[in-house]
Amino acid sequence: MSDANTIFDLTERKGIVFGAAGGIGATICPALVRAGATLAMCDINADKAAAVCDDAQPEAGRSCAIACDVTQPDSVQQAVNEAADRFGQIDFVVNLTFFAPLHPIVDMPADVFEQTIRVCLTGAFNISHAVGPIMIQQGAGAVVHFSSIAGAAALGRGTGAYAASKAGINALVRELAIEWGPHNIRVNAIAPCQTRTEPLMRILDNPDFGGRDILLPRMLAKIPLGRLAETEDMIGPTMFLISDASKMVTGHVLYADGGYMAQ
Repeated sequence: MSDANTIFDLTERKGIVFGAAGGIGATICPALVRAGATLAMCDINADKAAAVCDDAQPEAGRSCAIACDVTQPDSVQQAVNEAADRFGQIDFVVNLTFFAPLHPIVDMPADVFEQTIRVCLTGAFNISHAVGPIMIQQGAGAVVHFSSIAGAAALGRGTGAYAASKAGINALVRELAIEWGPHNIRVNAIAPCQTRTEPLMRILDNPDFGGRDILLPRMLAKIPLGRLAETEDMIGPTMFLISDASKMVTGHVLYADGGYMAQ
């Protein structure tokens, strides 16, 4: 019987993190390794993924870095196969990949809209499509796709394509939870509010969006806890959804948003 001391334990768990070199990924990966997990840290930027892997395990470890472009099915399948061959099992997958150029819909080039969908939504499909057969054969697994408050609430800053992709992820998560539930595979999403990462800092410093002095107070006014999310705030929700602590949770969008969606 599980208890409070063991339900979050990731010892001997093998997983893949896509988007490992981003701001949230570079925070989550070391935390999961410290909790006992062995990771394949995948990112389109192989050098940055390798650096995150080195930081996560300063001494020689079992984790590895893999170059992967989630818009390319063959690249995703190769990364999943490499991780499965190396580890012998895939217990969980965390997908953090995103692409979010900001344009009003009337000004957005069609190729930018399509690329946003390819990275965020088609990427989530490619990952699920590649890892699903392995987890079904195992009879167990946990998948976490990162969504956003933009998938359920309009932000009004040229986020139309990004919002559409994240709403699609929410729907994909629900469908996969139903399809894969009989195989003991759980599929969930985490939806943060604005999180202190380099891309957000660039938005705050962009005069086209009003600049930091105007835009930041507007953001904080919509977050009841009164602050931006930090990348460290995503560690707990991720560990919860990939661990035994959430054995009865699937098809859920967990809002790590400081109360934004409660309004």
